Amino acid sequence: MDGEQVVIASSSLMNVKSVAERVVRGVLPIAAAPDIADLRFLADIEAGPAPRIWVDASAQTLEGLLIARSRLDRIDDGLRLVDRHFADGRMRAPGRLEAATRSRLFSAVAEIYAAAGWPRRAGEYAASALAYADDDVSAFRAHAVRSLAAAVNGEYILASEGLRTCDELASASEWEGGHPDYDLLLARLLVASAALDAETMDRTAEELRDGAPNDPYWQYSSRTARAMSALIRRDYAEGTVLVAALAGGTESHSGHSMVRGFAQGVYADLLLARGEPRRALAVLEGRVSPPGHALCFDMQRAAALIALGREREVLESTDPCIRMGTQHCVRTLTPLLLRRAVAHARRGNEAAADAAFSEGFHLSETLGASLTPYLTLPQPDLLVLLDRLAARHPGSEAAVARVAGMLALVPTHDHRPPLPNLSPREERLALALRGPRSLPQIAEDLEVSLNTVKSQLRSIYAKLQVSGREAAVAVLEAHGFYV
Repeated sequence: MDGEQVVIASSSLMNVKSVAERVVRGVLPIAAAPDIADLRFLADIEAGPAPRIWVDASAQTLEGLLIARSRLDRIDDGLRLVDRHFADGRMRAPGRLEAATRSRLFSAVAEIYAAAGWPRRAGEYAASALAYADDDVSAFRAHAVRSLAAAVNGEYILASEGLRTCDELASASEWEGGHPDYDLLLARLLVASAALDAETMDRTAEELRDGAPNDPYWQYSSRTARAMSALIRRDYAEGTVLVAALAGGTESHSGHSMVRGFAQGVYADLLLARGEPRRALAVLEGRVSPPGHALCFDMQRAAALIALGREREVLESTDPCIRMGTQHCVRTLTPLLLRRAVAHARRGNEAAADAAFSEGFHLSETLGASLTPYLTLPQPDLLVLLDRLAARHPGSEAAVARVAGMLALVPTHDHRPPLPNLSPREERLALALRGPRSLPQIAEDLEVSLNTVKSQLRSIYAKLQVSGREAAVAVLEAHGFYV
């Protein structure tokens, strides 16, 4: 095979090259967003083995194939294509490429990894893209992708620096006929979320909506941004409606995997804010975290379990995350550590609580001082942990005071103590208490003796601090147990 092309099966080479040129140009700040039809065309193209020597034309075709797979959420296909042609931050086969071509190709690889939730690999290729960028357009593209990788990993200071650089490049170059950059908008959305900046999130949602009106993936991301903003603005009714449609609507498949995961997390957080932890758990039921845990559903579930007083389950379910060590995404590791700290403290293990809280607190401060990891946790528990942290680490007093002050501005919607931890058998019985069935009938339904039901009932009453069935049902209803 000569060096002028990537082998393409079942299509005209010239047609593929022309479509790839349009798609590659469409992700740059000098043109309109790629047409969805062009993306779908390239996403269905099967690329063959690499040429003996890469040249600009073949590299550009490969770049178009990667962009199409990223933008249409064909992530597994994109990763296989990357594995075929790249390793350890470089191309497997030699190439005679212009610096800008190589830069933009590496940006496409970085985008695939960011979409897959592998921000560190994305950052590696984005750094190579920056090293080869010899013009403002290529530099803009590389900085945008690098900002997204950093934001996905929770490195908000680094992401913000990249966003500022993109703004400076755009302002100095005065590009005409361009469009908002998709990766840049997603990065800005994550940074704004960490800063609880609803105004920027609303503006970003509008840019996503208007940037590619015919692209369902842009539109899904726009609606997710609006739901995230509603959560921050504490407009829980609007946010819940928006995100319920995203999660269960007929277009729920038209979002990128990472964005769908964020939407699912926002849904759970909205339900927690409304005092419905059991519904939050139901929303997260069966969700499996992707490799690297850029989306960590065990962390998400932990907040609901804390609200239900099930601290042992918090620790048991998140132990595997801790064992991942440095392989765990630091953006989701921060709230996970804070949740474990609250669980340890409630179980009386102050040493473990203080260690986890200190690590989570200082990690958050290092990455960008986001308040979001604290928002779904009970403030009284957090304030105790903050006070102990300030006492042990006098150098942290200013940061502790700032976080405590910001938390004081966040209204709490549920001042009730957490629901006591019921055993699985007690939960089954508690679920049956609200119905009209008598105790003998409940015993028959549960296939246990009446004495067993009475014994479990006494235990439930003691845990709920009530003296009868009606009062127990009222307490359970108030905690959202039957939702």
